[in-house]
Amino acid sequence: MVREAHARAREWAGIFRLPLRQQNWRGMAGQHAGMGTGSSLDFQDHRAYAPGDDPRHINWQAFARTGNYSMKLFREEVRPAVDLLWDLSPSMWFDPGKAQRSAELMAFTVEGALRAGATPQVWLAQGATVVPVPPEAAVAGAWTTLVPPATFAGNVPAALPLDRVPWRARSLRLVVSDLLFPGGPEGAAGLLSGQQGRGVVLAPFCQAEADPSWQGNIDFMDVESGRSEPRRVEPALLRRYVAAYARHFSLWKEACRRQGVALARVPSGLPFPQALQLEALPSGAVEPWA
Repeated sequence: MVREAHARAREWAGIFRLPLRQQNWRGMAGQHAGMGTGSSLDFQDHRAYAPGDDPRHINWQAFARTGNYSMKLFREEVRPAVDLLWDLSPSMWFDPGKAQRSAELMAFTVEGALRAGATPQVWLAQGATVVPVPPEAAVAGAWTTLVPPATFAGNVPAALPLDRVPWRARSLRLVVSDLLFPGGPEGAAGLLSGQQGRGVVLAPFCQAEADPSWQGNIDFMDVESGRSEPRRVEPALLRRYVAAYARHFSLWKEACRRQGVALARVPSGLPFPQALQLEALPSGAVEPWA
């Protein structure tokens, strides 16, 4: 499933791109607007000539008018840093449709970063454990063999360890997670926007969790811990669950809005491009290729 998703990701990255046009970046020479001056074709400003300046950038037309040397300044172009955090919690994979959507989002984010000429770093998370993987392994879907399941053995359900990721300053921080972990969004959204970074969260979900049809006696299993518990589901209990589920994501969206983080929930059961058009495109979590 993971390798199949990576095989299709290049096509999707030609339809949508990561939101790298919404701010200026710092990084190595590349193709996106930077914070300083450089040698692109994007004119920025003038300043007085100083000894040692490159004479190719002297504004000779201005010299002919005024007799004074001035320099044309152009916007630098850089390769922005993109930090990717993929949530490998069991809740991401319990449903076949959700598992497929999770793998597709992971594949799309790394392929989108490379297509944009960015410098990606990829991190895998489960419980309190965070593991880096090489970008080339992430592109090929080979991280499934590089990081064996034993790496995360014994982890207990915990909040996504955003504080354990060495986010780079001024990076695009892109998280693929269903956000179904203990605790609320307090502080989490701030970590994604700190150090002048820009945060994006793509959250896969499925109908079975968002609007279930439980009724009667059901054996519930906690996919994170493996524990099961028999419960009788009456209409009132189902309504409380649906309300709590909706409230959970309402809190996340409000926290992300305050911190300038783009949060988009991405449903399973739809073709991948169509699923991104529902929330990811309107929220600015992804952009269309012009």
